[in-house]
Amino acid sequence: MTFNLTKNETAAAMALVKECLSGMGGTRPIDLDDDPFTWVWPDVLTAAGWTRHEAAGTWSALLEKGVIYADDPPDFVLADNAYRWLDTIWGENDDL
Repeated sequence: MTFNLTKNETAAAMALVKECLSGMGGTRPIDLDDDPFTWVWPDVLTAAGWTRHEAAGTWSALLEKGVIYADDPPDFVLADNAYRWLDTIWGENDDL
């Protein structure tokens, strides 16, 4: 599976993955296979430099494209197939 993400959406998805990895000690997205808790929140994006308005729009796009999904709002989860796909491009977007 692949995702048709803009550069901004890819950067946001990478930021969410990095947040998940920092919480579990992983080094690349595929390591999240070993973590049953891949919850994410919009404030990860604002902490990474998006304004609240930019984060809201980007968050909505990631929801629409299936990168994240509502588990039991307000809980959101990074989709398994999304982080596995991001693993295939990990390192290609170090400038994001």
